[in-house]
This record gives sequence, structure tokens and C-alpha cells, in this order.
Amino acid sequence: MQPSGWVRWVSKSKKHASAMEHKGRSAGGKVLRSRSKTATLDESILNKIKEHQKELVKQKQEEGLKRFAGEDAGAQDTSENVFKKYESYRRESQLPTKVDDLRIMVDHRAQSVILPINQFAVPFHVKTLKNVSTSFEGDYTYLRINFVTPGQLSGKKEDVPFDDPDATFIRNISYRSTDARHFHELSNEITEMRRIALKREAEQKEMADVVEQDQLILNKQRPLTLPEVFPRPALEGKRVPGHLTIHQNGVRFMSPMRQDQKIDIPFSNVKHLFYQSCDKELIVLIHFHLKAPVMVGKRKTRDIQFYREASDVQFDETGNRKRRYRTGDEDEIELEQEERRRRHMLNKEFKHFAQRIADASEGRVQVDIPYRDLGFNGVPSRASVLLQPTTDCLVHLTDPPFLVITLSEIEIVHLERVQYGLSSFDMVFVFSDFSRTPLHVSSVPSSSLDDVKQWLDSVDVCVTEGAVNLNWGAIMKTINEDPHAFFQEGGWGFLQADASDVSDESESEQESEFDSDLDDGDQESTEYSESGSEFGESEESGSEPYEDSEEGEDWDELERKAARDDQKRRRERGEGSGSEDEDVKPKKKSKGGFGKL
Repeated sequence: MQPSGWVRWVSKSKKHASAMEHKGRSAGGKVLRSRSKTATLDESILNKIKEHQKELVKQKQEEGLKRFAGEDAGAQDTSENVFKKYESYRRESQLPTKVDDLRIMVDHRAQSVILPINQFAVPFHVKTLKNVSTSFEGDYTYLRINFVTPGQLSGKKEDVPFDDPDATFIRNISYRSTDARHFHELSNEITEMRRIALKREAEQKEMADVVEQDQLILNKQRPLTLPEVFPRPALEGKRVPGHLTIHQNGVRFMSPMRQDQKIDIPFSNVKHLFYQSCDKELIVLIHFHLKAPVMVGKRKTRDIQFYREASDVQFDETGNRKRRYRTGDEDEIELEQEERRRRHMLNKEFKHFAQRIADASEGRVQVDIPYRDLGFNGVPSRASVLLQPTTDCLVHLTDPPFLVITLSEIEIVHLERVQYGLSSFDMVFVFSDFSRTPLHVSSVPSSSLDDVKQWLDSVDVCVTEGAVNLNWGAIMKTINEDPHAFFQEGGWGFLQADASDVSDESESEQESEFDSDLDDGDQESTEYSESGSEFGESEESGSEPYEDSEEGEDWDELERKAARDDQKRRRERGEGSGSEDEDVKPKKKSKGGFGKL
């Protein structure tokens, strides 16, 4: 027999449990209401973004029509392919004296190959040669020289245009000799000369946009200096820190090892100036993004950075006098506090120096700081990095290769592979200068989709999305052929139309799947009711009787309905009614109240 106090405690605990249950339900109701309110707020924000994006696309189309309107509204790329002519020798007297032997000769000085044709020495420039090959047939060795000629459809390169449609071109020429070693040496020599010529041409093409910078005017007085900083890209030789100084019209980095190793950056060539703190980073840096690329050592670069490491390697010295009376935690706390103070001083020093650079430029350069809270991960080149928005750009400055995208130069941003169930999507930045190749940033997490769209919309950048990756090479080629016609036919509206169609299709697919799930559920429920006898036989009730809900039907009524359904199916199959009384007669209930059908 239990004491009365125990009974009072049990009744009190039951009351407390019921009160907590009621409180939980009411709290749950509040949570649901707050979630619905948040969903409504998110929906209103999405609607505002959609309306704003429609206005931006319309504005871009109007700007495109005005931009490419006029007499020269056709192709933006006015450079046409022309048949280039190369001259080996201007006069016959410039030919080598050994040509009288009428042998195949290679003249590296004139970058030409002299071939004997019909008792004449005919020079061919190396740029007119396509390739050289040798083959063997019996006792003879064949040397075949193929030339670059118009009308060749093979290869991915654009076809060489005709200078004169009535002209006749030689595709190839072959020579035969019994001296296999001589022909093999000639083939290697011609191939090597052609490789050097192609390399030289590629270097000239790469250096075409390198401009001559303004001469740096040095300060006569002692200039402001930021000591012990490392440059990126690094200079040749040993990696040692140098000094960055501010002068009248720019900044200069000087290596302490060699006076001829220096980097001059005039303010006239600076497009963006960034300062990035060492909070949650290993380095603190000042970054210059240039308008035109410059040569740093033997490298062409548009981004120059000066940084300092935020933390040094710490050594735990044990065995000293302090260590005898301490457990070690105090030393670790002191090290952490010292590192925080060091990071704070570094941030203060670099930020102050960046601001002094902006002041010395007299308004031509402003300091821009990345916002880490708005950053998102992506793969712009090789690895996944943190992309951080700034006031005017989207940047990654921590590790090379650096990424700096100016927002004012973006025409539109298209989000690819935006589908339900995918863990990531891609971003394509199309620039206002259609001759530039669009920039792809892949593998952006889908969790950042709403934040990315909201940020791009806040800086007035057109954003569209689609479910598949597009062939941007073909798209930009079509736009460059006739940009005015592109904007007349709707411009970038086709991206929005595709996105809306894809979203409608996805919604309809989801609705159809949902409907099919409902149908399957109904079918399963009917099968469940028909197989209720098995359920009733397998289930065993407890000592307490089964309490049915007020809305449910009695088991006897369910048995009669099941019997009538069975009788109806047999009648449809033509089996007759059978013993109706036996079918309709309900069976006995089990001990727990579950009927057997």
C-alpha cells in the first residue's frame, strides 16, 4: 500500500505534465505563426527582386539599343581576317650563296626555307609552312612539306581567307632522296624553327596590351614607408621582405638585396586599391588592381599585392622558472592575447598606410575593403575559395590566382544549374565589353543562392537563372556578329524566359509528382482496408479496450461494407451472389476489440 504523500505527488506531476503539454502546444502555435510570417516576408522580398530584375533587364535592353544604334550598328568586332603576306627576301642578292647547289636549305636569320623548284631556288617563309613529315618507301626517303592554304576545312581554327579568288595555291610539295639521315635532320630543323616562330608570335601577342607607365616622381623629403612587406608576384632571386614607399605620383617597392629590383606603381594606372585585414586570415595585405598590365620580372600581371604574415611560429620553452609554478594554461592565454594584439596592430598599420596612399593620390584612388560576412565559396579557376564582395567589386585576394571583378563592367550575371536537389550552382559573369570572354565561377553552394541573388540585386546587377549550362562561346559569337539585332530581338530576355519556363515546368512536375503520391496513398489506403483482416489477426490488444475516435465508424459497419465490396466484385466477375447471409454476417470480435473481416 502506497502512502498518501506519494499519491498526491503523482497527481501533482500529472497536472504539471498536462500544463506543460498545453504550454508546448501554445508555444508550437507561436512558432508556426512566426515561421509563416518569415515565409511571407521572404516571398515579399523575392517578389521585389523579380520586379526589380524586370526593370533592370528592360533598362539594359534600352541601353543596348542606344549603344549599338547608328550606321555602324552591325558587328561590334570590326577586325576581319585578311590573308597575311610574308616576305623572306626583298632582293635576289640577299639569298645565301649556297643556293646555287639547288639543295634544300634552312635560313634561320630570314626564318625561311629555300626549296629547289624547276632549277630555281624558291624561298618560303616559316609562317607559310603548316607541318613537315618524312616517310620511307624502299630505298628512298620522302620529305613532304605542307603549306597553309585557304579553303581548308579541317581543324578548329578559322579558315584562311582568300586574297585573290583566282589565285592558285600549292598545298604540299614532296622530295625524294636516298640520304635518310639528311632528310631527318632537315625535318627536325624546320620543325624547330617553326616552333620558335610560333612561340615568338605568342609572346608578342601576349605583350600587346602592356603599356609604358608614367615615370615615377620621387619625393625629395623622407617618404612614408611600410617596412618588411613581401610582394606578389615575387621578384627574382631570394624571397626577402622589402619596403613600400609613397611618392608624389605613385608607390615604389624596393628590394634590399638588389637596387635594380623594384616595382613602380603610378596612381594613373591604379584601378582599384584594396585593404584586407588579417581577421580570420593568415596575412594582412594591400592590393593594387591595375588598369593596364605591367611586367614584374618576367611575368605580366594586372594585380600586385604587398602583404605581411599575421602570426609567427611560437616555441614552447619548458623548464624555466615560471613553468615550475604554472600548469601551462597561463602561457597559452598570454600567447593568444599577444597574437590578438599583434593582429590588431597589423590591421591598424596597414589600414593607415592604405589611407595615406589614397590621400597622396588626390582622389584618384579610393580604399576598398572586402565584406567577409557577405562572402560565399566558389571555384573561379582551380580550387574552391572565398569570394568577398566590396563596394565596387567581387574579389578573392588571399591566394593567387587573384580575382577582381568590377561590378560596373558587368552586363548580366546568369546562374546555371539552379535545380531543386542539387547541392551547388554555377555563376557566369557577362561583361559589357562583349569581346571579353565570360567569366565562370562554378560549384557555388546552393545554400548561398538567396544571398547571392539579393546582393547582386542590391548593387543593380541583372540576374537570371536556368537549369542547364549554356554554350556561351556560341552565344557571344552571335551577339558580336550583330549586337544591334540581338537587342532588337529582345536582348537578354531569353534568359528570363528560359528561367520562367524551367520554373513553371519544375513546379508542374512537382505538382504532378505530388498528385501521383496522393493517388498512390489513396490506393495504399484501399489496399490497407481490404487487407485489414491480416492486420486484425496479427495485432494483439492489451488489457484496456480500444477507444475509437468520434469521427470513425464502428467495426461492425466496416465489416458489412467490406463484405458488400467483396460481393460486388464477385458479381462483376460473374461468379454470382453466393451465400449473401454468410458474407454479410459479421464475425466475432477479438478480445481487444479488433474485428476479424
